[in-house]
Amino acid sequence: MKKLLLITTATLLLSLGTLWAQITNTATIDATKIDQKINRLIYSQFSEHLGNCIYDGMWVGENSTIPNKNGIRTDVMEALKKIQVPSMRWPGGCFADEYHWMDGIGPKADRPKMINTNWGGVTEDNSFGTHEFMELCSQIGCEPYISGNLGSGTVQEMSQWVEYLNSDNESPMTTLRKANGREKSWGVKYWGVGNESWGCGGRMKPQYYSDQALHYSNFLRSYGSNRLNMIAVGPNGDDYNWTDVVMKELGSNFWGLSLHYYTWMTGSSATDFKEDGWFEVMKKTSLMEEIVSKHSAIMDKYDPAKNIALVVDEWGTWYQVEPGTNPGFLFQQNSLRDALVAGINLNIFQNHADRVKMAAIAQVVNVLQSMILTKGDKMLLTPTYHVFDMYKVHQDAYLVPSTLECDKYSYGGDSVPSLSLSGSIDKTGKMHISVCNLHATETKMLTCHLKGYKPSKGSGQIVTANSLNAYNSFEKPDALGLQPFSAFKINNGQLVIEMPPHSVVTIELEGELETYDNSIQLKNPVPGLNYELFDGSFTNLTEFINMKPSETGLTSQIDFPIGKKTMNVGLNFEGYIKIEHTGMYNFYLSSDDGSNLVIDGKTIIENDGRHAVIEREGLIFLHKGFHPIKVGFFQAGGGYMLRLEMEELKSGKREVPSEKNFWHEKQ
Repeated sequence: MKKLLLITTATLLLSLGTLWAQITNTATIDATKIDQKINRLIYSQFSEHLGNCIYDGMWVGENSTIPNKNGIRTDVMEALKKIQVPSMRWPGGCFADEYHWMDGIGPKADRPKMINTNWGGVTEDNSFGTHEFMELCSQIGCEPYISGNLGSGTVQEMSQWVEYLNSDNESPMTTLRKANGREKSWGVKYWGVGNESWGCGGRMKPQYYSDQALHYSNFLRSYGSNRLNMIAVGPNGDDYNWTDVVMKELGSNFWGLSLHYYTWMTGSSATDFKEDGWFEVMKKTSLMEEIVSKHSAIMDKYDPAKNIALVVDEWGTWYQVEPGTNPGFLFQQNSLRDALVAGINLNIFQNHADRVKMAAIAQVVNVLQSMILTKGDKMLLTPTYHVFDMYKVHQDAYLVPSTLECDKYSYGGDSVPSLSLSGSIDKTGKMHISVCNLHATETKMLTCHLKGYKPSKGSGQIVTANSLNAYNSFEKPDALGLQPFSAFKINNGQLVIEMPPHSVVTIELEGELETYDNSIQLKNPVPGLNYELFDGSFTNLTEFINMKPSETGLTSQIDFPIGKKTMNVGLNFEGYIKIEHTGMYNFYLSSDDGSNLVIDGKTIIENDGRHAVIEREGLIFLHKGFHPIKVGFFQAGGGYMLRLEMEELKSGKREVPSEKNFWHEKQ
């Protein structure tokens, strides 16, 4: 009987092993359908006058014994440079709508103090203001993103701040800036018109906010080549009505619409938890996919060309503060659980690269889900920092569309997908695939089918630990970090990964793109492009599709004006662009007023409608040879511009030169 039982048990275990081998998670990663660039601004940071984020976290003053450059901590700046922070949002947050920027300029001894009523009731001395923030951005090498005070400020106050930072004309604001030590304008592109106007920024209804935002935007000027990208206050989490109303009212007047969604666990510790606390965070943070998808669908109703960015400029975990700290300072530790949150959300943003153009995690130092914690002259890097370090390879890379079929991670009667994935190809042709295993205890086998990409070799990195709540402390600052990862294999165009439980992994593959050759051969190529000119007052490009042109001819390149006419005119350019090297190409089309770009019969850029100068970009894979190209454009009145630029996989952005433009003689 014992022998029979042993045989039966062994047979059962063998059967289960065979069954487990058959149960697999699969992803299809399709390099033949690349048409989006992952905007590096997705990896931006958020800094607010809150707790020790600014003061002590980044700003220590010129007289501090902590190593600094112009009052800004050297160690923190070096760490942020390493993860290639693309943009920094400041001064808030809720603080932004009670901040008056003129209190933060001029001699520090003369700056008035203020009470930070939102965060801890502490007194601010305004020693960190506009010039200090711009110095911080310069040291990191990132774009500044400023949130203007719509809640308690005035139109004039915000308008003058824009002028102070962006104008090179002679005016009281530029004279004041020069007196404070800055001769040339900084050229700040990104401006938030208010913050959380549905809450701490004014408790407004969406219609009222829309009216206010339009009022403000009318007086926020672009000066010279310093163009403004204004970002409107968007919804709180799943408030889809806010998005609908604001998109309907604001239309194309704004570059972006913000979204705030936190993984709220305010009744729980950041580090003292078991699997139930782990699963709850995985479930809540995974809702970001649904929230982004639904807001994107609403935006599509009013902006089908996806020209308006969804800007997720506050996201991350929010727990109980650490014991013994000021509740208003929002200081929390950061564990392996937060590393998974970072990876999951970054995968979501990347997979929605057609709409999500910018995001900013809250916050950069010492607040909520931070990159860095400081204590006096000490500094440590959090698990979240290491995920951002791992994922920096995706910045400005090309999204590789993917589909993922995976099992569920079930706990307590609820479930979430066990895996999260996103992939990209960078400008050197390397593919990076980032995967998160949400499951607390189970290893997951993942088979990735690679379409249009032939890998030759690979390497990997992982963030994980033995315990779910592992974290770095000032006593053990390197307990958790990036480690090499080799539990994968490449075989017959497939990548098989053995994903450990509770882990974030990135695989780097070297190989070649395999795509259909879409080029054509021209028998008698002639330099130049054909153009058709139409007379009329147009509001969009479709209005002269069926019109008879008043003039036709050949021009060397896409430009405006052609001839002497500079208003009430439409143009169609048509011909072939000569491509010297097979690869990925990014095109940039700037126009005032409307324009579009079509290559190989596919609309690459849609920039239609009456508007001031706006630059749009689009992506296409092109083989060596000739490709049909069309550019439509119209100019109503006022200022005008038309410029087409291109960026090859391994070279910089430049205007499309005339020697690339061709037509062919009729046979």
